Amino acid sequence: MNQFFHQTPFFRITLALTGGIFLADYFSPSVLLLVVLVMLCLGGVAVSMFFPDSFRFRWLFGVSVAGLMVLLGMVRMQESRQQTAFPREGMKGVFLVEVTDAPVVKAKSVLYQVRLLSRYESGHSISVEKMAYLYVSKDSIAQLFDLGDRFLASATFAPVRATGNPGAFDFNRFLQNHGIAATGYAIRRDIKFTGKDHGFSFYAAALHLRSKLLEVYHRYHIDGDPFAVVAALTLGYNEALSRELRDSYSVSGTMHVLSVSGLHVGIIYGVLYFLLGFMRRKRRTLVIQQGLIIVCLWGFAFLTGLAPAVVRATLMFSLVAAGRMLIRKPQIMNTVFFSAFVMLLLRPTYMYDVGFQLSYIAVISIVYFTPRLESLLYTRNRVLIWLWRLLCVSMAAQIGTSALGIFYFHRFATFFWMGNLFVVPAAAFVIYLAIGLLILSPFPVVASFIAVLLKWLLNMMNGVIRWIESLPCAAYNCWIDAFQLFISFGAIIALGAYCSSKRFAFLAAGLSCVFLFFADSLWRTYAGLAHHQAIILADSRHTHVDFLLGNEHYAITADSGVLQELEKAYYLQQRTKAPTLWNKAYVSVEGKHFLVTNDSLFRNKTTAQPLPVDYLILGNRTRITFDKLYRMVKPRYVIIDQTISPWYSRNVRQACDSLGIACTDMKQTGAVRIAL
Repeated sequence: MNQFFHQTPFFRITLALTGGIFLADYFSPSVLLLVVLVMLCLGGVAVSMFFPDSFRFRWLFGVSVAGLMVLLGMVRMQESRQQTAFPREGMKGVFLVEVTDAPVVKAKSVLYQVRLLSRYESGHSISVEKMAYLYVSKDSIAQLFDLGDRFLASATFAPVRATGNPGAFDFNRFLQNHGIAATGYAIRRDIKFTGKDHGFSFYAAALHLRSKLLEVYHRYHIDGDPFAVVAALTLGYNEALSRELRDSYSVSGTMHVLSVSGLHVGIIYGVLYFLLGFMRRKRRTLVIQQGLIIVCLWGFAFLTGLAPAVVRATLMFSLVAAGRMLIRKPQIMNTVFFSAFVMLLLRPTYMYDVGFQLSYIAVISIVYFTPRLESLLYTRNRVLIWLWRLLCVSMAAQIGTSALGIFYFHRFATFFWMGNLFVVPAAAFVIYLAIGLLILSPFPVVASFIAVLLKWLLNMMNGVIRWIESLPCAAYNCWIDAFQLFISFGAIIALGAYCSSKRFAFLAAGLSCVFLFFADSLWRTYAGLAHHQAIILADSRHTHVDFLLGNEHYAITADSGVLQELEKAYYLQQRTKAPTLWNKAYVSVEGKHFLVTNDSLFRNKTTAQPLPVDYLILGNRTRITFDKLYRMVKPRYVIIDQTISPWYSRNVRQACDSLGIACTDMKQTGAVRIAL
């Protein structure tokens, strides 16, 4: 362990920086306190350097540097959060915006990533300088805006409100971690083009080049799913991937192949190293060779959109190339943590990026576990050695990333080893053929032959993936929370340390984590049996009311498919089966009475005595006047779901206030839970 810390100094530095980034969301020190803490840490460094031979102060240098890194992480994260801070109530007006990324065509709109330059109010221009997503209605005549275009748009920009649905994805937090402060919608006719930013941008040039390269695939009749896979594999273009295709690769455990990462950068590095092999003979040409490789790798990174996994891999291979220039062999683990340190320093929100987390954990796990797994089998057969090494790399990556994959995606691919044995080599050949096609595209005869081979290989790869997906028990849906994720990593680290050190303390710690994990799972199952609640879900299209009564599960819904999609993660968390559907508006559960409205429920109906209910849920786009409703129903509590129009919601709230009835508008609060 001491040897690891000695050989990997950037592990401790990166760990301290990560700790500071994490603390920034919970602790915001004043400027004065930051200055005092920085001075204390610098003083500790000075004292340790003034007494370099003193054993008493040997610890002081490490603690002080770690403290400085924690403070640096906090400051950088607070700066990042300030860049995405936006008024909760939003901003309305005419905005001058600049397109900062390629447009994404949706079913009914076009999504633009824009920089909000300024807002015009009462004839004055107010600087905004925030990044946002702008959805623009489709227009069959108007052309799409390009990167760097500027235009005026009349819109309302606001942060995405959390739905409050149990187990729901926090989309607003996701956008903030990607530098997006707000979202807005504009009608195409309310937009006026004003000009273009004519400054040179490497990113814009890379996107335009990528568009031209994608046209090459279409020109040689590579379309549909083959196009989607080759575009994702080689150029990081994921927009053509259908949901069904993504699910197929996810179930087979090969989704990582469709995300440009270390595998792809490594292949590109190998191709460049081979093509420039003639330059390795002399020291001067070797430096030029590695310099060209570094430039080409970063060009590829820009071409694929600078995804975290690509930046990580490119930075690592750049360090390897720099080491070859100096004729030095880099320490892999230290290189990994150094690249993480640089990325987090430049963009601290990377720490919460799923791709960043999976990428680094996979690399660390591969570096540590692969040699230990390879040593379990000895053979002289070269084919078996190659297959065993490929299998070991796949298993090593799975050891590190399984828990994180279940935490985020709630799925474990049973046949990941089978999928990777075929897909990883096939992906390498796809990249080789795609590079050949792109280079030789000006020569139609040769390029057409390569395109035929490439399309055949892509179809075969997709066919194998779908076959694996069709196997029984190909994927297991499961759920763990942050605490169980922490315990899982504790077990992996402790048992991994035991494999190398054979110390009983590590074995005991690892087995304790395993025991704690299963004990926690049993307790959650038991606690779920006593969990009785009703949940009114936030959905602007349909009304859903979920009743969880221990082992029993019921629901009132206008669309059971949408309900399953909204509650999929929560059902896994509660370990509950799909609900039994109640096709009725009035139910009595645990002594409490619920009524879910719709327009037909009260049509042509009268009553001598109003029906008393505990909870009146206004849903299913009900438009009946509240006065008429109140003559037939006497509620103790009114809940207005998100299908109700804003003007009707406002009228209902006012009526409830005058009658002294408790009222909740789910457009403001999100989902509502009621204990039963």
